[in-house]
Amino acid sequence: MNPYTFRLAEWTKNRQDTRMTTAALKRELHALPEAERARLIGSAIKDLSPSSIQALERQLRRLAHPEVPEDVWVGFEEAEAGLGIEIKDDHFAHAGV
Repeated sequence: MNPYTFRLAEWTKNRQDTRMTTAALKRELHALPEAERARLIGSAIKDLSPSSIQALERQLRRLAHPEVPEDVWVGFEEAEAGLGIEIKDDHFAHAGV
Protein backbone atom coordinates (compact mmCIF):
# COMPACT_ATOMS: atom_id res chain seq x y z
CA MET A 1 0.00 0.00 0.00
CA ASN A 2 1.19 3.47 -0.83
CA PRO A 3 2.44 5.13 2.43
CA TYR A 4 0.45 8.28 1.65
CA THR A 5 -2.73 6.27 1.22
CA PHE A 6 -2.11 4.62 4.58
CA ARG A 7 -1.67 7.98 6.32
CA LEU A 8 -4.87 9.38 4.82
CA ALA A 9 -6.78 6.18 5.60
CA GLU A 10 -5.62 6.23 9.21
CA TRP A 11 -6.60 9.89 9.55
CA THR A 12 -10.04 9.14 8.11
CA LYS A 13 -10.59 6.25 10.54
CA ASN A 14 -9.52 8.36 13.51
CA ARG A 15 -12.09 11.12 13.10
CA GLN A 16 -11.65 12.50 16.61
CA ASP A 17 -8.19 13.64 15.52
CA THR A 18 -9.18 16.91 13.87
CA ARG A 19 -5.73 18.45 13.95
CA MET A 20 -5.14 17.94 10.21
CA THR A 21 -5.85 21.25 8.57
CA THR A 22 -7.32 21.72 5.13
CA ALA A 23 -3.91 22.83 3.92
CA ALA A 24 -2.29 19.65 5.29
CA LEU A 25 -4.96 17.47 3.70
CA LYS A 26 -4.47 19.27 0.40
CA ARG A 27 -0.70 18.68 0.60
CA GLU A 28 -1.28 15.00 1.33
CA LEU A 29 -3.69 14.64 -1.58
CA HIS A 30 -1.31 16.36 -4.01
CA ALA A 31 1.52 14.07 -2.88
CA LEU A 32 -0.42 11.00 -4.03
CA PRO A 33 0.00 9.60 -7.53
CA GLU A 34 -2.83 10.81 -9.77
CA ALA A 35 -4.54 7.42 -10.04
CA GLU A 36 -4.56 6.99 -6.26
CA ARG A 37 -5.79 10.55 -5.74
CA ALA A 38 -8.65 9.97 -8.23
CA ARG A 39 -9.62 6.74 -6.46
CA LEU A 40 -9.63 8.41 -3.06
CA ILE A 41 -11.61 11.44 -4.21
CA GLY A 42 -14.05 9.23 -6.12
CA SER A 43 -14.61 7.18 -2.98
CA ALA A 44 -15.25 10.32 -0.93
CA ILE A 45 -17.73 11.65 -3.51
CA LYS A 46 -19.75 8.41 -3.31
CA ASP A 47 -20.39 9.16 0.36
CA LEU A 48 -21.98 12.56 -0.38
CA SER A 49 -25.72 13.17 -0.36
CA PRO A 50 -27.46 13.82 -3.70
CA SER A 51 -27.80 17.53 -2.89
CA SER A 52 -24.08 17.76 -2.02
CA ILE A 53 -23.16 16.00 -5.27
CA GLN A 54 -25.34 18.44 -7.20
CA ALA A 55 -23.69 21.42 -5.45
CA LEU A 56 -20.25 19.99 -6.24
CA GLU A 57 -21.18 19.45 -9.90
CA ARG A 58 -22.34 23.06 -10.12
CA GLN A 59 -19.06 24.35 -8.68
CA LEU A 60 -17.04 22.17 -11.07
CA ARG A 61 -19.01 23.54 -14.03
CA ARG A 62 -18.24 27.08 -12.94
CA LEU A 63 -14.54 26.26 -12.56
CA ALA A 64 -14.44 24.61 -15.98
CA HIS A 65 -16.11 27.63 -17.63
CA PRO A 66 -15.07 30.82 -15.81
CA GLU A 67 -16.08 32.91 -18.83
CA VAL A 68 -19.79 32.19 -18.23
CA PRO A 69 -21.45 34.94 -16.15
CA GLU A 70 -22.99 33.98 -12.81
CA ASP A 71 -26.51 34.99 -13.87
CA VAL A 72 -26.33 32.47 -16.73
CA TRP A 73 -25.43 29.71 -14.26
CA VAL A 74 -28.34 30.73 -12.05
CA GLY A 75 -30.67 30.50 -15.06
CA PHE A 76 -29.37 27.04 -15.97
CA GLU A 77 -29.79 25.85 -12.39
CA GLU A 78 -33.32 27.23 -12.16
CA ALA A 79 -34.18 25.40 -15.39
CA GLU A 80 -32.64 22.17 -14.02
CA ALA A 81 -34.82 22.55 -10.92
CA GLY A 82 -37.91 22.97 -13.10
CA LEU A 83 -38.36 26.62 -12.18
CA GLY A 84 -38.46 27.86 -15.77
CA ILE A 85 -41.59 28.85 -17.62
CA GLU A 86 -42.66 27.88 -21.09
CA ILE A 87 -42.73 30.95 -23.31
CA LYS A 88 -45.34 30.93 -26.05
CA ASP A 89 -46.02 33.37 -28.86
CA ASP A 90 -49.16 34.51 -26.98
CA HIS A 91 -46.89 36.03 -24.34
CA PHE A 92 -45.69 38.53 -26.92
CA ALA A 93 -49.08 39.40 -28.45
CA HIS A 94 -50.08 42.96 -27.70
CA ALA A 95 -53.58 44.22 -28.35
CA GLY A 96 -53.71 47.01 -30.91
CA VAL A 97 -50.17 46.66 -32.21
